[in-house]
Amino acid sequence: MSGQDAHRVDILSITNASPCAVTTTTEHGYATRDFVRLTNLNGRIPVPRGMDEINNNYYRIIVTGVDSFTLQDPITFEAIDSTDFPPYITGGYANKIATDFFYHGDD
Repeated sequence: MSGQDAHRVDILSITNASPCAVTTTTEHGYATRDFVRLTNLNGRIPVPRGMDEINNNYYRIIVTGVDSFTLQDPITFEAIDSTDFPPYITGGYANKIATDFFYHGDD
């Protein structure tokens, strides 16, 4: 990946568990220790989606399958406990965050 190439996948499900696990609708192509931002989970939009607490936040991930991963705090790397969050309903995206940036002229 170079610059800030977008890599977004649709979310199929999110667990109320510790650690919080996310399943995507297709193979995500992520690697353990990648960072993602979860979006479009806000319950205030016309279709409630649940999981407001993790909406628009950044997480480090642990890949558990080609279409699944668990969430960690991006600073402490502690597992995210979503046990008491409102249940996931539908929708949302996992967006990979670029951590390597290449500038014109870099070798």
